[in-house]
Amino acid sequence: MIGLISCSSQKLDRPAPARELYCSPLFRLSLAYTERICSVVYVLSALHGLVELDTVIAPYNRRLGGKAEREAWSRRIASSLIAKHGRDVAYLVLAGADYADPLATALRTHDGHRDGAWRGVAQSMIHTPLAGMQMGARLRWINAQLTRAA
Repeated sequence: MIGLISCSSQKLDRPAPARELYCSPLFRLSLAYTERICSVVYVLSALHGLVELDTVIAPYNRRLGGKAEREAWSRRIASSLIAKHGRDVAYLVLAGADYADPLATALRTHDGHRDGAWRGVAQSMIHTPLAGMQMGARLRWINAQLTRAA
């Protein structure tokens, strides 16, 4: 399973590997959980796109804009993920709806619709358990998963 966790607005004040740069409680918990259950984990960055955990980046202030920007960003991420990992792998997206929904759509619809089916990742292989949850619910869900895994 490939883990995808959203960046956070809380960051260190100096360049650091992505796994250290983002310092919100939600990011830290998401990282701990995905590293336990996923073979590969990436950060979904509004500025940098798909970021490997050990890639050093500088702090930044950037949020995804409107629907068109989120969709274009998601298509770039989906294209990169499918090129690296293919269509036959499960994706766990720990992000809110602004990131998770367009990314799930982009993964599913990558390469278009032919022969009566979408050519991307099967919907059953894309897991977005935090989409639609408020911050408190996200934290509780991840804490519960970490407790079960312990």
